[in-house]
Amino acid sequence: MLEPLDEKVAKMPKPEINEVSSNSPLAFSSDETLPLALTINWQWVLAKITEALVEKDSTLVLKLLFSDLDYVQFNHNAIEDVRSLVRQSVDENTLRTTQIHIHSLQELAKEYLARPLLNQRRLNDIIDKCNLIILQLKNLGVVGVAAFMLASGLHLALLQEQATSGTIEWGNLKKQVIEHSEYAESITPELFSLTVGLIDKSCQCIQWKAAPEATVSTTQYECRYCDGKDIHLFRATSAHAENECSKHRLQRFQTMTNIVNHTAAQPVRTALKQWHNITAII
Repeated sequence: MLEPLDEKVAKMPKPEINEVSSNSPLAFSSDETLPLALTINWQWVLAKITEALVEKDSTLVLKLLFSDLDYVQFNHNAIEDVRSLVRQSVDENTLRTTQIHIHSLQELAKEYLARPLLNQRRLNDIIDKCNLIILQLKNLGVVGVAAFMLASGLHLALLQEQATSGTIEWGNLKKQVIEHSEYAESITPELFSLTVGLIDKSCQCIQWKAAPEATVSTTQYECRYCDGKDIHLFRATSAHAENECSKHRLQRFQTMTNIVNHTAAQPVRTALKQWHNITAII
């Protein structure tokens, strides 16, 4: 019998509680609009970057990625989530090169954030480094699309900062938004073609003849199909085996579609929709 939760908690060592002010750097956020429970994953980070773009707050993006959170880890998580989803191998050298550039970017960003008004030249260095990271992530193909969105969001926030200060024309930002969006839109469909698209269009079905003495008209059947890697097999008893086989396969289509949407496609498309709105007001 499982031990009640309260009894388990009572046996655990008590965590240390630090009392801080509302604006303490130890607190992730004092924003009371945040939900009481929050999972901070790359999808959430992408949404926050996009929100900052809409609000023209590039400092929030830099602070989020390089002070509050670990951009290196979230870049890794974004790549691994998609790689696991589409089950594709990637060039490990490209991954290592990307990580090296991100570590370098991290140092540049921290230096800039320490004294932004005195480190305006560093902004150009950060933008150049972003371009290198984006290029490497494009080399990963669809596996890099989620990480590409994070890097592109950062890149656009920095260009927005330059446009606001008059360093570049707003048209330059608009051009880059369109370029990044078109790339992401062109490669996102591969998330489905490499997952849902690999599920067999038909399944192999067999059924056993009922024994002559059987009084029930149902028969045992077995159906199987492949999703591009794994073989799924179902065995049951039904008077309508062909319908049951189709039902199993259709449910797999629906399940995989939901997984792809939830994991990557929907976060990417939601961000792109907001990016398009930005170009409309520039």
